[in-house]
Amino acid sequence: MTKEIIFYSLGLRYEVELGADKTVLLGATEKAQVHLPQQTVPIQLKIDGEDIFYQYGEETGLLKDGLTLGEVVFYLREGETRIYDLLDLSEFQIASQKDALIRLDETIDLLLQKFQNQWRLTRLKGAFYRNNRLELEDQQLLHFGDELSIGGVTIKLYPDEVWIQGPARVGNQLPLREPSRYGFYEDYPDYHRSPRIIYRGSEDKILINPPGQEPSKPSDELLKLIIPPLMMIGVTVLITLVQPRGIYILATVGMSAVSLIFSIRGFIKNRKKYKADKKERVDLYHLYLRDKAMELTRLEREQKEGMHYHFPTVLELTDLVESYNHRIYEKTPLHFDFLYYRLGLGKLPTSYELSYGQQERSGKKDALEEEGYALYSRHKKIPDMPIPANLSHGPVGYVGPRNLVLEQLQLLVMQLATFHSYHDVQFITILPEEERDQWSWMRWLPHAKLQELNVRGFVYNQRTRDQVLNSLNQILKLRRSQKEEASHKESTLFHPHYVVLVTDEKLILDHVIMEFFTEDPTELGCSLVFVEDVMSSLSENIQTVINIKDRNTGQLVMEEGVLKETDFHLDHFPADYDKERIARTLAPLNHLQNLKSSIPDSVTFMEMYGVETFEDLQVLSRWKKNAPYKSLAVPIGLRGKEDLVQLNLHEKAHGPHGLIAGTTGSGKSETIQSYILSLAVNFHPHDVAFLLIDYKGGGMANLFKNLPHLLGTITNLDGAQSMRALASINAEIHRRERLFGEFEVNHINQYQKKFRNGEATEPLPHLFLISDEFAELKVNQPDFIKELVSIARVGRSLGVHLILATQKPSGVVDDQIWSNSRFKIALKVADRSDSNEMLHTPDAAEITQTGRAYLQVGNNEVYELFQSAWSGADYQPDKDDMGIEDHTIYLINELGQYEILNEDLSGLEEVEEIKEVPTELDAIVHHIQDLCQEQEIPPVPQPWLPPLKERIALEELEAVQPAVAWEEEKSLSFLLGMADIPQAQKQEAVSINLS
Repeated sequence: MTKEIIFYSLGLRYEVELGADKTVLLGATEKAQVHLPQQTVPIQLKIDGEDIFYQYGEETGLLKDGLTLGEVVFYLREGETRIYDLLDLSEFQIASQKDALIRLDETIDLLLQKFQNQWRLTRLKGAFYRNNRLELEDQQLLHFGDELSIGGVTIKLYPDEVWIQGPARVGNQLPLREPSRYGFYEDYPDYHRSPRIIYRGSEDKILINPPGQEPSKPSDELLKLIIPPLMMIGVTVLITLVQPRGIYILATVGMSAVSLIFSIRGFIKNRKKYKADKKERVDLYHLYLRDKAMELTRLEREQKEGMHYHFPTVLELTDLVESYNHRIYEKTPLHFDFLYYRLGLGKLPTSYELSYGQQERSGKKDALEEEGYALYSRHKKIPDMPIPANLSHGPVGYVGPRNLVLEQLQLLVMQLATFHSYHDVQFITILPEEERDQWSWMRWLPHAKLQELNVRGFVYNQRTRDQVLNSLNQILKLRRSQKEEASHKESTLFHPHYVVLVTDEKLILDHVIMEFFTEDPTELGCSLVFVEDVMSSLSENIQTVINIKDRNTGQLVMEEGVLKETDFHLDHFPADYDKERIARTLAPLNHLQNLKSSIPDSVTFMEMYGVETFEDLQVLSRWKKNAPYKSLAVPIGLRGKEDLVQLNLHEKAHGPHGLIAGTTGSGKSETIQSYILSLAVNFHPHDVAFLLIDYKGGGMANLFKNLPHLLGTITNLDGAQSMRALASINAEIHRRERLFGEFEVNHINQYQKKFRNGEATEPLPHLFLISDEFAELKVNQPDFIKELVSIARVGRSLGVHLILATQKPSGVVDDQIWSNSRFKIALKVADRSDSNEMLHTPDAAEITQTGRAYLQVGNNEVYELFQSAWSGADYQPDKDDMGIEDHTIYLINELGQYEILNEDLSGLEEVEEIKEVPTELDAIVHHIQDLCQEQEIPPVPQPWLPPLKERIALEELEAVQPAVAWEEEKSLSFLLGMADIPQAQKQEAVSINLS
């Protein structure tokens, strides 16, 4: 059972967790767990049942809320954290009044008002703590997740949420929210990329057709139609006056009248039809334009929403980061918009292909056609669109007022850091020393730490220039040579991609790095951004130019060497914007971008097994359960959190033989030691045994000298000793063949099964011949290695396993050794040729982490990266109770490197008794030795006996007491010495009988 206590002292807020049967001491003494300089009388706290008691000098009592002891005020932390939805509230109150939204018992009155997605706090009355410090200001702008502490209540504020822990009453109008949009996610600070959503604008072809031909307008000359029949009627009337002809006159007049009427009627009808056709043309085209306008508006909206999604504003970026949104680090080097960022808002062409249909113009002004063309012109470009720029197509130059340009560069950094992982993008900023404060917020960004160089990427004086740029120069040279070595068909992608911001070119003009900076190093994984006052100061290698004209306006003058002249409205940081807070929020994230980065940096042997003591290993239970004829699988490391990597040298799995390579400091010997220890933990000494071959002597043999599984150590193989070793190993081969024949089996698995069933009486373990460094052995004793490989090949069915390890495999691992080695473990090797020699890939040359290794089985049947276990860690089963503290003090220098300030690094200042702490390997070996003695397990016959001493005392062969020996008659014989018979795997006394 544990309880949490809150206490306040001298303007600071503290939290302490108190466990059962434990005490916590507060005060100014050296032994105090919580150091309070002004608290001269210490306070001791202890749990007793459900209560917490204190001792303050001679005073003791029950700890209660509001208790004051000296300068310390105590509160009990009680209850779970509740999360409330603030809905659309723009103002609320935290106070002791009944009408307050959040009501407390303390004397307090705080007014909170919404301001640009943040809360502005005004203190009207009372004292409160902000982020564990007593707040002195009466008005301030709060940030995401700020904590307000009043007595025993803690309130955490977000734009639309409030978290409350402690005895506070909340108005009924606020609903509970679960889960929260904010706070730490599961597995924090480990962070995995989520599947990325990409919005692409339509690429359809959109055609706006012009209106159809305007209908032909009928003739307006009505007189031409009516004058002929009227003249006919007039002529007829004149003829009638001169020579009357009744019927003829009537017929002529009637026909003329009919013609007149039809002419007038036709004229009127044509006029009406023309007007109707014209109206229909207008109506149909307007309907067509309306549909097109709706379609174009929809496409514009989709494109605009997509662009705003991919290129958000600063406040939207802030929301993404502080809520740990899944979009953090979403862009990878393989994405189309890698290294793209937003300049501001302006007009952009449509993503779809918009065109206006062509037709022969009549030469007359057609209003409908003008409307269609106006719609086309209006939608050719979309307003208020994020204007993108990118760093992936050559150096970029910024010109304009320096203060505005620097703000734009910092916006660039903020965007790239949010959407690009620090594994993919890292920043180097070259700046005048007097501007360091403007860039100090960036030091918290993980992207500002150059992982490969172990320095921060800031250059502002001679020292930082030489430290950072010399190393960068070497990296770029190496990348250039690698690119030249690669075939023309191969696309070389370098990681990480360096973004170099050059705001002060004077610092680097005389540096060798200019060899690359005067060209285009983008293909080498390095983008350049230069800052100048005017465009004429930019160098000729600049491919993209951005002109910051004034506070509101900028222009993308040129992009990728092509004139653009795209105007845009500048983005700006809001007033009082806290850039450092965003950088600090990103700082703890441990981006597990793939399997490689999810592998732990280190894992001890005990951690691999998930135990704290050697008793927890349950060795006897493992020996009883594990049958070597079924499997020889044992864990050797982790490929991920709680994801074991096992090596199984069973003949039908990864075995029987293998190679291990790793340069000095790679963890090769530790990997071998952990494998030996893992086999010993899982298998009985009658099931597996080891014969260590140490050419130089010393080394690994001493670590396992007390291990019951160790049958011997072959050292000092100069001269005849190598032949003696081969004779001993051959003798073991013959002994195994004899036992196989005796029990009518032909494989180690059959024999071991018979032994387990009690049918065979003599144990015959799998024999692991392990050479920690065979390269030197092969050079000096080539016949020995050749014979050893031959023996191993013959002995595979006899349970003989050969593991050869070397620092440099090139020229040592020949075809015979490689073909007989089914598994290979490659830790960090010196170069690509060594890696190719081992794995037939260059991967191992890229390893930087100690203990990191590739396991390859067969023809890539298994090929995986893992972290091997470390058995050399201190064995501290009660480390949680030891109260050990590291008092080392580090100074983080200007390069981001750690410098130790302690003069005494012994750590013995407060140690009352110095004890030798065994390693995990020592402790487990000793434990296994004790188990074998307790269980009275008989040792296995040793195939390798140590060489005879140069001098052997007679008493070592036979202890003789003359007084007793002379009492009876004996044959006339005497001891000559000790005989070494490696072929028979024995050493015995030699005597001569003269009787």
